[in-house]
Amino acid sequence: MRHRQLRLEKRVWQSFRDLGFSRVVATVSGGADSVALLSALMSCQGLEVVAAHCNFHLRGEESRRDQRVVENLCRELGVKLHVKDFDVKGYMDCHKGVSVEMACRELRYEWFRDLKSAVGADRIATGHNADDNIETLFLNLLRGSGTMGLKGMLPDTGEIWRPLLATHRKEILEYIERKGLHYITDSTNLSSDYRRNFIRNEVLPLLRTRWEGLDGSLDRTLRHLLEESRIVAHSIGEVMPSPGKLLSRETVLSYPCPELLVRLFIEPAGPFTTTASEVVAAMKANKSDVRRWKLSKGCLELRGGKLKIYTLN
Repeated sequence: MRHRQLRLEKRVWQSFRDLGFSRVVATVSGGADSVALLSALMSCQGLEVVAAHCNFHLRGEESRRDQRVVENLCRELGVKLHVKDFDVKGYMDCHKGVSVEMACRELRYEWFRDLKSAVGADRIATGHNADDNIETLFLNLLRGSGTMGLKGMLPDTGEIWRPLLATHRKEILEYIERKGLHYITDSTNLSSDYRRNFIRNEVLPLLRTRWEGLDGSLDRTLRHLLEESRIVAHSIGEVMPSPGKLLSRETVLSYPCPELLVRLFIEPAGPFTTTASEVVAAMKANKSDVRRWKLSKGCLELRGGKLKIYTLN
């Protein structure tokens, strides 16, 4: 057990050392992953850690309990804690069509970015682990994603740092037990109503009964997809215009995969209500009329053989 405990902290330390920064905002919900994350971060000499906890007030006393657990943990570890209260319903009323999950995500990451800037941190550290990454693979597969989505989460984006991404939940729980740490279980994680929970609670346990070593195989798949996505990104980067610039008909139609090029051009302002193949077909027709397609954050316009994205302010 001691070997596994040291290995988790060593993995976090090596990631911190390789990236070479000095201060992080650690997101701490009170669950096992975030508790292990905070403990492991505190073992990294030379790293200044600030903790952040979100209270969405969606589960009554449970939400208050979570905050108390995080407050106690931060006192024990000697970590400065920032807590933010959110009005999720009010946010959803102002953003029609946004789910509870999406509202919570948008609210917390907006605050994490503000806090990161306010305290002068180099990264936002999250407790995403290898099991989360496998679940993300399945979610993106079922959404119809390509290589860029199937690669899963990145261990470091330059803004978000995920030092536990190569660590499975089983090892995290062993680490917590060895350290004598206390964590909470969000009751909503036990329900399979949400898609991610359904994959976690129903789909993956069933697959494990038939495929021995499933997690290791999926870990390798994610590594391969990440490597392949970097090749795709490099290829796309050689022809993709910078943000705000036009994508020409000539560039699209001369590219080996025109639909992919259009899809990735649109992606930052997506999701897209139609298909990239329809846009490519319109470019091939080369008509003089102006075509427009609605995007969630604006619109896509084809004028004079060139594509442009107009985003909402």
